[in-house]
Amino acid sequence: EYNIEKSLDSQLAEWEPIICEFKPWRDTGTFILSGNTVDETQTLLDDHIIKTQTVTGSPFAEPFRARLNEWEEFLKTVQDTVDVWLKVQGVWLYLEPIFSSEDIM
Repeated sequence: EYNIEKSLDSQLAEWEPIICEFKPWRDTGTFILSGNTVDETQTLLDDHIIKTQTVTGSPFAEPFRARLNEWEEFLKTVQDTVDVWLKVQGVWLYLEPIFSSEDIM
């Protein structure tokens, strides 16, 4: 039980310094999610999802069930959000030259 609590606390502490960095995209006035932030976040997400699922299967996890469920839900929400963000950003970056063309304006 102590190891489970310690694992949850350490995972939470690893998220404290994570800051999403946005960089300006050309002279469009738009900002995009920077590559280092994405890589770091996805690596941390993958690691923590696996750890949380492993711990959840332990017979000693019952006293922490609510906390584990809340943490797992947070991780899934972050993962879904980052996935959608990157998909939309990728499509926008693909289409941006078309809409910023002088022929369109």
